[in-house]
Amino acid sequence: MSEQTIPKKKSSATTTVIVVLVLGLIIGLAIGWIAKPAPSAPSPSELCAIPKSKFTNPPPPNQTVTIVYGFDANYPPFTYVLPNGTAAGFDVDVMKWIASQYNWTLVYKPWDWSTIVTALVNGDIDVIMSGMTITAQRSQQIWFSIPYYSYIHELVTRNDVNMTMEQILNSGQPIAVELGATSDEWATKLLNEGYRFQKLGLDSYTAATEAVLKGTAIAMITDSAFFEPYLRTHPDAASKLRVVGTLGSYESYAIATRPGDIWLRNQINDALSKLMSSPMWDQLLEKWNLK
Repeated sequence: MSEQTIPKKKSSATTTVIVVLVLGLIIGLAIGWIAKPAPSAPSPSELCAIPKSKFTNPPPPNQTVTIVYGFDANYPPFTYVLPNGTAAGFDVDVMKWIASQYNWTLVYKPWDWSTIVTALVNGDIDVIMSGMTITAQRSQQIWFSIPYYSYIHELVTRNDVNMTMEQILNSGQPIAVELGATSDEWATKLLNEGYRFQKLGLDSYTAATEAVLKGTAIAMITDSAFFEPYLRTHPDAASKLRVVGTLGSYESYAIATRPGDIWLRNQINDALSKLMSSPMWDQLLEKWNLK
């Protein structure tokens, strides 16, 4: 008798078990969703895109406000330090005037320009007023007041260098810039565009000027806000240097604060607007050879 294969049938009991399991899973998920605790309401700091900072709100009445003022120690005529250690310059005079309107106490803190933005963000200083250009990159970390001075970048060389801007930028020779300044950014941009020169990073525009005069650099990238007043007060250098051409369009200086310091920035803007619309503004510009 030959063997026969008997076809297998799905058990109805197995099907019933599967259906029960699926229904149980669905019911369990529904109960879990209904019974889960309601999410807690976000805190005010979570709702606000700008975190609270040291000067977000006005200080209590009659409390002394101390502002730590960060600046470049070698950027005349805007900010520099005299031999006796006193801060001086156009920006220093303006910051003093603003502070006097509110009876603020200023603490002067010279800072390396290449790290001064980090110092502001970290709270080592409270404001920067030192010929700081408004840029998109800086605005990602800090916020600016209303602009108060405009300038343009320049390529400067010695009178005895008979080369065009294109030739200088493709000379393979050093071009001096101030580290961390917009001149540094311009040099990087030009190199990325394919120009062939060496970037010589120094700690100030004054040092960059001296490098050009000494022949350490064939040229420097500077700005008219520094260079034009420098020539007026250094006639010997003026007879040896020339502007080859300009880079980009006009840019502006402003006072930098932390994004969260809304009260402080509003106070600065109010006072700065008042000063700029007064005769004293022109007097300060003339005092520092900026007109």
